[in-house]
Amino acid sequence: MTETSLPKISVVVTCYNTRDYIAAAIRSVARQTLRDFECVIVDDASTDDSVAVIQRALDELKDARFSLARMEKNAGQTGATRRGLQLTKAPFVCFLDSDDLWHETFLERHLAAHLNESYAVGFTACNARLIDGSDTLIAGTVYWFGKDRAVADRGQAFAPIDAARVPTIDTDKKTATWQPQTPYRLYTKRLVHWVWVSTSSMMFRRSVIDLVFPDDDETYRLHMDFYIVVMAQMVSGSLLIDEALYSYRLHGRNFAANNPVLGGRLHMSARNWGATYATMLDRMLAAMVQNHDRFEAALGVRQYRKMLLHMQAARRPTIIAWIWRLRSLLV
Repeated sequence: MTETSLPKISVVVTCYNTRDYIAAAIRSVARQTLRDFECVIVDDASTDDSVAVIQRALDELKDARFSLARMEKNAGQTGATRRGLQLTKAPFVCFLDSDDLWHETFLERHLAAHLNESYAVGFTACNARLIDGSDTLIAGTVYWFGKDRAVADRGQAFAPIDAARVPTIDTDKKTATWQPQTPYRLYTKRLVHWVWVSTSSMMFRRSVIDLVFPDDDETYRLHMDFYIVVMAQMVSGSLLIDEALYSYRLHGRNFAANNPVLGGRLHMSARNWGATYATMLDRMLAAMVQNHDRFEAALGVRQYRKMLLHMQAARRPTIIAWIWRLRSLLV
């Protein structure tokens, strides 16, 4: 096929008081091997000098693909992201947190994954390296990526580690180099548990984002990522890229990843998220019922009813939940 062209990509970077990291995030977008993208940086009314740092970075780049939008008042995660979506139009969209870094092939690899010949998914997601506030590597991967954390190493006193996943250390250059990996996994289950890293690791079809993006900025000032990812998974599934294509930064001021101790099955967050997840699931269910016409038009009546039953099952005790899942099989 010679008359087709690659789709463009929109990049939305939201920033609130991350003056120390936002310039590096912007530069990581500028270094992408795939060049056909637009990038808008939305400053969510920062109270530090983030705007000045952003403007300085853009002045140095002199790149027409980049622009800055400033919120007049702080709108939170959803409001700032919504503004970025309004200012972009490409059929694929990525959200980069202002304290994370993309590796150079991030956009290229994600777009290639979306264009696979086997299955069209709503979003792709990759693994991550972990770095600290000074860009120093502290872990080669996020251990739970693509796993149910509760059973990932159950019953394994000695779990084997693939030697191909251990880096080569260059002691002179003080660098670590990993072998290229190319495995992909299709994730189609309608289960409400987190197997990804963060939205910085993902590329979405805009049509899916338009369907699942929350309507209310104030209600979803926080946890927008959980909402849109779980909803998108329920709607269309995801494709996991088992390779670290970005760096997730642990700098001590992360909202969610606030556990300073890494190792084994330790969670990166010391918080108990049970109540938050329950609240978010209730909001998802309410949105699906309130906007049933929109979801039915996209999914069809049968798929919509299945999705609703799976979401309802997630809010019930285990035994009762299985009854709801069985009901979904009969739809």
